[in-house]
Amino acid sequence: MPNNQLNEAIRGSVKHYSLHLAVLRTLSNFEPFFSGGAGIVALMTPPEYTAKDYLAAAGAYLYDGAERDDRDTFGILCIGTDEKSHKIEYNYKSDLSGKTRAILISEVADLPPLVVVSVDAIFKIEPITPEDLRQACKIAIDVRVTSKQAESLLRFAPEVMFSALRRNRSAADALKRLQATSVGRATTTDLGQDKQAFLENLHGYGMAKTWGLQLASDLDLWRNEKLSWSDVDRGLLLSGPPGVGKTIFARALANTCKVNFVATSVAQWQANGHLGDTLKAMRKEFAKASSDAPSILFIDELDSIGDRATFPADHASYSGQVVNALLECLDGTAGRDGVVVVGATNHPDKIDPAVRRPGRLDRHVVIDLPNEEDRLAIVRQLLGPGGPSHLGDLGPRTETLAGADLAQLVRDAKRLARREGRVVALSDLTTQLPPLIPIAGPFRRSAAVHEAGHSLVGIRLEYGKFRGAFVHRQLNPRLEVQQAGAAGFEVPAVWLRNEQRFRDQICVLLAGIAAERIIFGSHSDGAEADLAEATRLGLAMETQNGMGTRLLRLGSRGGWQELGSQQHPWLIESVNEILVQELARGHEILAREQDLLLAVADEIDTQAYLSPERFAEIEEGLPKARMSNGSPDRNSFHERRGHDKQESQTTASKKEVRS
Repeated sequence: MPNNQLNEAIRGSVKHYSLHLAVLRTLSNFEPFFSGGAGIVALMTPPEYTAKDYLAAAGAYLYDGAERDDRDTFGILCIGTDEKSHKIEYNYKSDLSGKTRAILISEVADLPPLVVVSVDAIFKIEPITPEDLRQACKIAIDVRVTSKQAESLLRFAPEVMFSALRRNRSAADALKRLQATSVGRATTTDLGQDKQAFLENLHGYGMAKTWGLQLASDLDLWRNEKLSWSDVDRGLLLSGPPGVGKTIFARALANTCKVNFVATSVAQWQANGHLGDTLKAMRKEFAKASSDAPSILFIDELDSIGDRATFPADHASYSGQVVNALLECLDGTAGRDGVVVVGATNHPDKIDPAVRRPGRLDRHVVIDLPNEEDRLAIVRQLLGPGGPSHLGDLGPRTETLAGADLAQLVRDAKRLARREGRVVALSDLTTQLPPLIPIAGPFRRSAAVHEAGHSLVGIRLEYGKFRGAFVHRQLNPRLEVQQAGAAGFEVPAVWLRNEQRFRDQICVLLAGIAAERIIFGSHSDGAEADLAEATRLGLAMETQNGMGTRLLRLGSRGGWQELGSQQHPWLIESVNEILVQELARGHEILAREQDLLLAVADEIDTQAYLSPERFAEIEEGLPKARMSNGSPDRNSFHERRGHDKQESQTTASKKEVRS
């Protein structure tokens, strides 16, 4: 990474900037090295941090202002708690031998004798001070923090404290949130610390678990030369909200498959400094996975690699070379038989499409928040044999909690029971539950009607196989992005994407708005995501696929930012007309079946979930006379749409939709 980008990464994060200041203060105790002289310094991490937490901070110091030729003689090595002495010695010789300036960051206090006698100094990294935190908040997020507030913030576990500090949020608000939730360190679940966790014992992983068990079977066949490597799934992209346990899954996958586990991240590669160092670090991890084959290579924060179509001009060359190098490694030009690559991200849409092409990370599985059954299974597993035999109504009360939240819940309950010298009781769990925001009243009713609209229109248009709809009973204030509800359809992996299919998808997306307008006379702001996706599809029809008013292609991949609506004023009107027409179609379908719409909304509202079977029962129970009206025929509607389109050239009111 270019030096200015590395500094931007430090200056844009309260955590990294705070740790950077702590590292600088620690290194100042060894003046010859701190002033730029040669040497190797070992830094011992505090128990609440990992070695990788300090990687960016140490890299910013070590490479700051260094010439390119000098950087080749610099090095950083991170040592985790699970590393054995012989491995530490090997990595030390491999990574730091011959370096003139290097930093070793270790979670292990008892380093091997070879390392102890080789380094020039060993220091415990000093803790973050209130002044460090104040300065970091000012620089990174432009938030003013008083000394007293900084002292209070530092009493909380680092991970949740840093999560609470955000731009446009005052320190007082951050403290209020922390005090209200009474949370400790938000780490991964205890299963993640268990190196013997297996997929068979994990709950809440759905299709990811199914894929992993199939991979284990295929790898056994491959080992016995009954299956060629080309027939094995070699790449998986995992996505999902924070805390669902993507890293835990990858480690358990390696255990179940009986292969080695190599974990890395894009940030770890980039922390090495210059572009050449980044590419070297990337290729080193792939080479390590190949030398340890069969192995699982886990790459976290994969969205940090970016998408070449969106790179700004001043970083396009650097970032493009990083993406190209990753593609080269994934293609295995140097051979990677026996290496399965698992990438993890919270933002799959930000990953270059080439990374997800066949032979690379072509299989994409979303890990959702666990359902009630899985949540209870996770809690029981974390409690162990000494926990309460009945968990009562804990299932509904833990809705929207991820695996990491549940692990924290159990840890807090165990801590309370230990303090009082007894076994864990159900009350220990319920009293530790974070305060959640109930979804009730008019908001809940609006959400239920909205999802009922998606469901009914999707079924009538045969958009896909209906999988069900839901509205949560509560929201978790600690999750920045979450859904109040959703309607799910399973669509084929390959399907005919003609104009009608595009329009059907837009119609289903806008059906929630149509349903709310029919029942309430207007729609709420919860339709923002639906409207954004519908707009994107309409824009693709007009500018990419020749399915709109003009037969042309604009831009490389479309998007308002690339095209600029001011350069093509006709585009806004054309896309808007598509949306208005499909909203009208959804409105007509729902208006003809308003009784069914209300019945489905009632089910979602009261029961929180609508299954495909229950939809069929509700539909069957309604009077046949009402249902016989049916929904408007797709072709007849669009015949009328074509007629309206001609009239709209002279009568603007034809474009309006009235509920």
